[in-house]
Parts: sequence; C-alpha cells; structure tokens
Amino acid sequence: MNHIIVGTAGHVDHGKTKLVERLTGVNPDRLEEEKRRGMTIELGFVPLTLPNGQKLGLIDVPGHEHFIKNMLAGAAGMDIVMLVVAADEGVMPQTEEHLNIIHLLGIKKGVIVITKSDLVDDEWMELITQQIQERIASTSLKNVPIVACSALTGEGIDKLLDVLSEVAKDVEPRSAGGHYRLPVDRVFTKSGFGTVVTGTLWSGKMHTGDTVEIWPGGGKARIRNLQVYGEPVQEAVAGTRTAVNVAGVEKTDIFRGGWLAAPELLRESYGLDTEFYLLPEAKALSHRCRVRIHHGTAEVMGRVNLLDREELLPGASCFCQLILEEPLTALRGDKLIIRSYSPMRVVGGAAVLDANPSRHKRYRQEVIAQLAVKANGVPEDVILDVLRKKKAPMSLKVLSQHAQMPLEEIRALVTVLEEKQLLFKLDSDAEVDYLLPETVDSLLEKTEKTLNEYHHTYHLRRGMPAAELHSRIFGGFSPKQRNVLLSCWQEQGKIRIAGTTVALPEYTPKPTPRENAWVESLAAAYEKGKLEPPDWATAAAGLHIEQTAASELQQYLCNQGILLKCGEYLFAPSAVEEGIAVLRANAAGGFTPAQARDILCSTRKFIMPLLEYMDSRMITRRDGDKRIFV
Repeated sequence: MNHIIVGTAGHVDHGKTKLVERLTGVNPDRLEEEKRRGMTIELGFVPLTLPNGQKLGLIDVPGHEHFIKNMLAGAAGMDIVMLVVAADEGVMPQTEEHLNIIHLLGIKKGVIVITKSDLVDDEWMELITQQIQERIASTSLKNVPIVACSALTGEGIDKLLDVLSEVAKDVEPRSAGGHYRLPVDRVFTKSGFGTVVTGTLWSGKMHTGDTVEIWPGGGKARIRNLQVYGEPVQEAVAGTRTAVNVAGVEKTDIFRGGWLAAPELLRESYGLDTEFYLLPEAKALSHRCRVRIHHGTAEVMGRVNLLDREELLPGASCFCQLILEEPLTALRGDKLIIRSYSPMRVVGGAAVLDANPSRHKRYRQEVIAQLAVKANGVPEDVILDVLRKKKAPMSLKVLSQHAQMPLEEIRALVTVLEEKQLLFKLDSDAEVDYLLPETVDSLLEKTEKTLNEYHHTYHLRRGMPAAELHSRIFGGFSPKQRNVLLSCWQEQGKIRIAGTTVALPEYTPKPTPRENAWVESLAAAYEKGKLEPPDWATAAAGLHIEQTAASELQQYLCNQGILLKCGEYLFAPSAVEEGIAVLRANAAGGFTPAQARDILCSTRKFIMPLLEYMDSRMITRRDGDKRIFV
C-alpha cells in the first residue's frame, strides 16, 4: 500500500481545522490555547480513510503568520496539499505565503479547497475561483482540481473525498529502500514508555529493535516501540506518520528540528552548496545577506554566499553556498525554504547539491561547472563527482554515504558505470573498492615521478620502501588497497616490487667508481675475516667513508648479497656457508653454542648471531640448549 501524507495550508481562520474535523470526525487542535483562541498553533495529525479504503495521514498546519515556522515543519512532509481558501475572503497574505512554500518545496499533487461555500452566492464563487486560477497558474499547483465545500453544512465534502482519492492514485510511493530518516516535529514523555518522538518518515523503514542516531549530536538509541496512526507496529515505512519510543534517552536530548536516522547516514555541516531560487515578488538578495533557513522541521540562521554575482535578482536563480550559524544534517536533493531575517517573509528556496562541501572561493568557473553537474547531471554523474572529489578508494557502502543515495541504487549505478568502463575496480579478497581511471592514472604518474627522484637520490638502494611511498602518494588508501594497486601496476610492467620496496622496472642500483672500490675492499676484508669479521665502523673509517655514505653502502652490500647480516654483525656469505658445512660434518647429531664455538674456532660474540641466523632459516631447530640440523 502507498503511504501518503496530505496536509492543509492557507490563511488563518479560513476553515482548515473545521474541514479536517468534517473529513475525519476528529478535531486536531489538542492544546488548550488552540481551543481557547480558536486557531491552530501546533501541528495536528489525524488519520483519514478515503472512500476507496486508502488511509492517509492528515496534517493540519497553522495559518497565522506568527506560526509560519510550525507550518513549514508540517509542509516538509506532505505528498498532497489541500490549499484552503475561504469563499468569503479569497486569496489572503498567508494564502500567498503558503502557496509560495508549496511551490518551492515542489509539491505538485493537491486540491484547492474553497471553504465556507455556504456564505457566498454563485457569482461571487465564480470570481473567487477565477482569482485562485490566476494565482496558481505559475506555481507547482497549476494543474490541480478546485473543489468548493462547506464544513458547516457538508456540501461538497463527498466530492472532495472522491477528488482526494483520484489524486492519491497518482502519488508516487516514497522510497522504502535504503536509509531511513525522520524529522522530529514533537517530543514528549509517556508514563511507562519514556521518551516518544513523532514525525513523518521521509524514507526507508524503521523496525522495533533498530539502533537509531539522534541529531544534532549523533548519539545512539534503540527503538523500543513504534506506532503508526496510533496503532502499534513492528515496522514503519516511508510516508507514514510515525511515533517512535526510544529507550535510554531523555526528552531533553531530542527536540523539534532534530532527526532520527539510520546510523552513519547523516553528518552535521555548517555549509551547504545549493541552487538558490528567489521569488519574483521578493527584493533583490545581496551577497552575504543574513537569512533564515528551514530544513525539515529545523530553522537555523545563515548567510548566502553568492558564488558568481554580487546580487540575485527577483525571479532568478544561481549557485550559492549557505554558511550556517548552527549545523544542519541535510542530504543531497533536500529542499530548503529561505525566509528573510527581518521582516520574516518567505523569499525563496534552495535545493541541496552538496551537504558537506569544502569552502569555495567566489568567481571560480571550475566550481560553478562542478555545481552545474550536481544540479543537472544524472545520478551516475553524482557518483563520479564523489570519487573525483575524494580521490581515494570507496566501497559501495562508503559511496552510498557520500553520494547520499540508498545502497541498492548505488549498486545498480556502479554496475552501469563499470560496463561503460568509467570506474576502476580495486578487488582484494572479499573487499571491492572503486576509483576513477583518471585518479589511477594520476597516482601512477606521481608514483613514477617520486620513484625516479628517489632512485637519483638513493642510487645504492634497491627501491623505495612501500610505507614511505604510501605516505607521499596514497593518502586515503589502506595498506591493502595500496598493495592491490601496486600489484596491478607490476603486472602491467609499470613498476617492480621487491619485498617491501618498490622501484621502476628498469632501475638497478649503480655505485660510482669510488663506491665500487670501497665495495671491493670491504668484501675482501670480510672474506679474510671469515667467522671473526672486522667491525663495520672501523672498516669504513679505515677507508675514509663518511657515516651516511657508510650506512647506504652497508645496505647495498646486504641487498646485493655481498655481505650477510646476522643480528648486529656482518659476515661474508661464503664464511657462513663454510661454517654451516663444518658444523654438519662435525656435529650432525646436535651441538651446544659452546661446542659450535670450539668447532668453528670463533668467539661466542660471533657464534650466537650465526646460530640464531641458522634457526631463523630453519637450518637448525632448538632442543633445550642444543641445536639439531633439520
């Protein structure tokens, strides 16, 4: 079943609440002040069952200009609007403002309800109808039906219900897949239950037992119970008026303007990239103008940073960055209503293009071009833009969070992009991440340049340590992701991996003539020393080798297999091989360190690192104090 929210809108005292009561049999005014003053202050919610059996959630919003903030909180969740105009007064100031809000939110399904039809004659009704038609002609409600009725006499009510039934058939269901989020419009405590939050579920599904994040703040809570239209349920779906009983949370921890959302969906942001539209009847909007920004049930103050002009003229639109004084938790595609700071009037609306942007400099064509892609591009472009912006591997889950789209939709879009060869797939075991091919090409270019510079600086080393290359090039990568990409490049012949080092494929260490002379002298000294080799520092100093150069030379000798490092000491490989052969010949049944020392005619200082080397290479194994050949 398609779950639909229908709401009223219109000027104060035009009969919205009486109409709701006539349609449902319930007066939505619940506050004593509302009943005493005869006007709606808070939002009222009641179920409405249509003649065809379809159940709607009906929101009655306040019409008085002082309570426009409350009206906005209700309008944000509407699928269908009933714009109420009293027959005896016609279009009034709040009718105009509510109509602007409906238009800016993009609500296209609705009915214009002319109430109090019993108070006017046919000629007057015709004039009022014509006035309304002219006013809605340039709005999102230009094609909706107009129905006259009287909540007092009941005239036209049946027709209104029939019309609502027809309109409801054409309402597209909200997405019940992907992430859920609910804007909070009311919080209260109930004896025996604790804290209860109400709102219209915008997307996804909520279940009892789910963990929810509470925004602002990002604290977590568990859903203890759910109600939809006053009935206990195990599951609430998008488009329903939902009451959520959250466990372990105080009433003061949640308030109107906040959100209940799936974990890891929302993030607080002090800036929003938007496409801003200024109403034709509004005054021109200047750069850095202070405004009131309404999102869902929240209102915050902020400033409008116009990115390509000094002033936005009435009826025009442009890209801008809203700088907020308090954070909002919006998602891409959300609609915002903008009111002037003073006097408080609706002046325009904005669509969120990026909910977590970096700060932009003005008059940058590349910024405008990127925002144009976000505003006009297909969903695939959004994914490409996210990957272009982050320049790091992203899983489907991470892409879903950054693109602010349901996981199922992301999976389908990624498949399309792969078929078009617009994505690079980084596949490591069970983990799959994605990059842009242009990002991979850029990383390879930087890697080749970095390795080339490294080989020139450290010409005796066999390559650059992968960890050092990572710190310079692979920001945002895990070591596993880096290794997968490096392996791919090695298969393509772009680089060569040797142990923990990376090098260009054609690179080999190249000692200078002077360094070659040192190599020959040192190799000869260690060959001569056999299992009582010279001290490295002393040997290097004897050749007048500077300390840094000596360290590089030692690494080269070991990498080339000219010397062998055993613990802290260096040996000629031939001396080690000869020592192992002598031990095999004279102590095949096993030997202690003292026996090895005597057999090899050396000292414990050199014998112990030699024996530990043999253990590490599994030439021997330990059995108590003895070593036994494997």
